[in-house]
Amino acid sequence: MLANQSTKAFLASQIRLSGIVVMASIALSVTLVWFAVADVAAEFRFISLLYAVLIPAVVAPLAMSYTVWQNLKNHHLHAEVRRLANCDDLTGLANRRSFTREGARRLATAAAGDTPLGLLIIDIDWFKQVNDRYGHEAGDEMLIHIARKLQQGSPSGALVARLGGEEFTVLCNVSDQQDLSTIAETLRREAEDACLLYRGEPIRVTISLGVAIARPGDTLSSVLSRADNALYAAKNCGRNRFALAA
Repeated sequence: MLANQSTKAFLASQIRLSGIVVMASIALSVTLVWFAVADVAAEFRFISLLYAVLIPAVVAPLAMSYTVWQNLKNHHLHAEVRRLANCDDLTGLANRRSFTREGARRLATAAAGDTPLGLLIIDIDWFKQVNDRYGHEAGDEMLIHIARKLQQGSPSGALVARLGGEEFTVLCNVSDQQDLSTIAETLRREAEDACLLYRGEPIRVTISLGVAIARPGDTLSSVLSRADNALYAAKNCGRNRFALAA
């Protein structure tokens, strides 16, 4: 979505620039010709001015079209580089680098505005068994499947990222601990109720979650550490559940 908006804005700026260049070229051409043929006959002057308008009106758009085309290729190339630098290539979610940068920014914003910020770390239960039984291609499909479920079940505006392997995280504004618990249970249920159909065979997995609310003076690292400890507690209690950080 953001990439599409960026491309539209880029094209609009290129079109505006092209229009300015074409009109400036015509105006300059007409001005120069006017002074050059000011003393000649009216008929010849008219023909000269006509050519002065037509030639830049044809040449300038062709030249600008080529320039816009080249700029658009460069724009798409830079956009792809930015995407690869900030997105997980498999799931399309934010990667760890992007999460660390954006997460720190959101944490600072939340602290300044006294807005509670909740963090959830999510791990797919027994993910290795999926790879061992169905193969790594099925494992990749499962990662994409869970990523979509997390995006669908997370609140609007949440930052959903893949930290690596089968571990994901969600960072979102919450009203209180109960609100955070509701979000965690929604995500857990979304994963449990969903089924990935791989080559005609249904594969079901569950997820475990560790959740924490940012405290005054917290860094992103400290919130992640508390949520990670809660995740281990959820796994030790049998998986397919969430645990609140102490």
